[in-house]
Amino acid sequence: MTPRPLAGRRIVDLSQYIAGPACAQVLADFGADVIKVEPLAGDPSRSLGDTGLGSVYFRQYNTGKRSIRLDLAGEEGRAALAVLLADADAVVMNFAARTRRKLGLDWERLHRDHPELVVVCITAYGIDDDRTALDSVVQAQSGFAMLNADEHGEPRISGGYPTDVFSGLYGGLSAAMALLDPARSGGVLIDVPMIEVAMTALAGTAVLAAAGGAAPAPGRGNRDLATAPSTVFDCEDGRVYIYAGLDKHWELLRHAVGGPAATAAERLADPERFEAAVQSWTARRSVDEVLEETARLGIAAAPVARVEDALAALQRVRPGAVVRSDDRGIPVPQFPVTFSGERIARTDAPAEETP
Repeated sequence: MTPRPLAGRRIVDLSQYIAGPACAQVLADFGADVIKVEPLAGDPSRSLGDTGLGSVYFRQYNTGKRSIRLDLAGEEGRAALAVLLADADAVVMNFAARTRRKLGLDWERLHRDHPELVVVCITAYGIDDDRTALDSVVQAQSGFAMLNADEHGEPRISGGYPTDVFSGLYGGLSAAMALLDPARSGGVLIDVPMIEVAMTALAGTAVLAAAGGAAPAPGRGNRDLATAPSTVFDCEDGRVYIYAGLDKHWELLRHAVGGPAATAAERLADPERFEAAVQSWTARRSVDEVLEETARLGIAAAPVARVEDALAALQRVRPGAVVRSDDRGIPVPQFPVTFSGERIARTDAPAEETP
């Protein structure tokens, strides 16, 4: 049986797109009754990435929720929301500050009208900052795009919306802790600034170095920032990533590839020299041959796989991982953790209103 410590708690999810919905989704995963309140036209993410079964963006981050649609700009919609909030334990939002004020959802009014309510606001730069931002914008401003730079030092924005997802996870964790805190007396405002999340979760080690007076170097493409040789190599029939930058791993691999002995500092200062030795070796072998030898040596390596191949390979060894089809044959994204071998029973994101 999976843990459901939030059973009996009701969450009103006013958020849209990814960060806020991911926050509320975590709460649903652990037993909360989550009611997603969408505008009359639906969450805007419903129109993105439709594969014939609905938007993959909406379906990825809204499992386990019910849904209703309200016009929060009108009196009737606001009155209906007030009824929902009166019976709720928490509300999740990712509106900008000016929108919260316009809709009467600022902390002061919410706390006055619902003094026990836990209020989660996922913001760009903080609860009182009117600026807005999206995941990619925050990646740029946080320094992460430079840490993720290509081999020429040009900044790169990462796919997968990591700032959004991490903000949702931090928000969900914080909300759950507040809801379950036996010492809590009254409501609490949880402010999740995406800029802080990005600088903590994505750029954390570089930020810590900078705070100590160091000047972190920009990214180096596929190369690991701290060790060498650790990067992507071409094979006869594909590519592999080999992490051989630690001293013990290079000492093992260099004998196989004919590479020179060198300290970690020497390898990091001139990675091309050591990568060339590895590349010469991998270029004459298939992916499977390279992986067989690195496994024998105890060196971490993996194929550079397409998503569909990676999913098939993982599900051969971990059935039901990542995505599982429901009784209708609809793929439902899965929580990536098991509890004594059991997975959280997720249901598909709501297709329509489900009061």
